[in-house]
Amino acid sequence: MGKRLAGPEASAYEALDRLLFREWDPIGVYPNDGLEDEYRMYLPEFWRLVREGTPAEDVAAYLGKIETDRIEMTTTHEHRIDVAMKAAALLKAWSRPVRP
Repeated sequence: MGKRLAGPEASAYEALDRLLFREWDPIGVYPNDGLEDEYRMYLPEFWRLVREGTPAEDVAAYLGKIETDRIEMTTTHEHRIDVAMKAAALLKAWSRPVRP
């Protein structure tokens, strides 16, 4: 990632980490204890893409490339789109101030 995040950004980053682990999870490791960092190596680029407002199709393509090139287990395109859209929604929610 390069620099240390603080406050809402750190919370949003952690939320995206959990999203990859709980929702994307092409290997199916979520139910197992101790594997929470399984997809963490993909998080910095995932974070960058989502944070920059990259279209869901492109974020899904990034996840698909990981699935085919690195993990060798795939989900569906629809699943990857769903994860990308949830990630964008999470980041948008975290960027809103708690009080106006």
